[in-house]
Amino acid sequence: MILAVSVLMGFKNGISEKVFGFWGHIHITDTKISRTLELTPIENSTALKDSVASIGQIERDSQFDGYEKSQGGVKSINPFIMMPGIIKTKHDDLEGIILKGVNNEYNWDNFNDYLKEGVFPNQTTESKREILISEQTSRRLRVTVGDKLNVYFVKDKDAVKRQFKISGIYRTGLEEYDVKFVFVDMGVLQNVLDWDVSQIGGYEIFIDHINDAEIIADYVYEEILPANLYAQTIRDKFDNLFKWIELQDMNALLLLVLMTIVAIINMSTAILILILERSKMIGTLKALGMSDWGVRKIFIFNALWILSMALLLGNIIGIGMAYIQKQTGILKLDETNYYLSEVPIHFDALALVGVNALTIFITFLVMFIPSFLVTKISPIKILRFE
Repeated sequence: MILAVSVLMGFKNGISEKVFGFWGHIHITDTKISRTLELTPIENSTALKDSVASIGQIERDSQFDGYEKSQGGVKSINPFIMMPGIIKTKHDDLEGIILKGVNNEYNWDNFNDYLKEGVFPNQTTESKREILISEQTSRRLRVTVGDKLNVYFVKDKDAVKRQFKISGIYRTGLEEYDVKFVFVDMGVLQNVLDWDVSQIGGYEIFIDHINDAEIIADYVYEEILPANLYAQTIRDKFDNLFKWIELQDMNALLLLVLMTIVAIINMSTAILILILERSKMIGTLKALGMSDWGVRKIFIFNALWILSMALLLGNIIGIGMAYIQKQTGILKLDETNYYLSEVPIHFDALALVGVNALTIFITFLVMFIPSFLVTKISPIKILRFE
């Protein structure tokens, strides 16, 4: 049970961290709905960014949700632009991609674990024509770090060409994103779109605690943003992905129920065997005047001792194996199918205590059922045969 809970929580956290590392936790965009990936431009406002970045712990009475309190605040905010394009290599290979434009405010720390080769795009050079592509895109296009790519954009029914140099190659393990997205300097996309330097597609917000996303998004939308801007959490934006992640709870619940049933059967069987093996003792004690409840307590306490030793050993083995996996990552996964390269582990003290407490409670209740057999044993019949 401990391993099942730790792996499940590790899986959910691992996938969520990758998604949030790619997108941030909250997006601010124009309220107009676009039929393409090309965003409606909004102003890159220093005042707005400062207001959002200064958000700390929020405590307020919400009109709809009552009293709200966040665990933390905003970690960072940075502008971005997204635009579709087509990559063409020297081998005349073509690949449809989405370019995500960022500037020097972007915090690449969220991507450090995913960089496989090279470096992140250098946004301080005059050309600013470096590009970060995924490992899958690199493999399909047969290019590597240092190679040059031509990217074509469709603008007013004409093709606009820009050349980039590959600065690095990344892999998040989220195949749906890796096959589509590349990172470039935002200034290149502004130039293609004929936007000035103050126009952007939107803002990405990173926060301290994932669970604060809804509270902070509502606060930003209601208290800071002008009427033409909208704040949306990534959970809402990619609702299907997070619903799929939440479905894993059902698998874990089913597994825990099955394990609990096995534990109940084992403990019930153990008590029945103890009672049957000690039938002479039961007959003697009852003949000497001990009540049925007094005899039952002997077997219940004995079963509790067995249960406590099993729990202690189970916790040591379960937590120990999970800790070894967390530190060494010895058990690997196919990242293409599972989005993670190794079996993930996440320790949650409340969940571990809950598993132990629930097991003790359910098993203790079930112990009373086989102990009723004691009341059916007649001391006269037992002692007669003995």
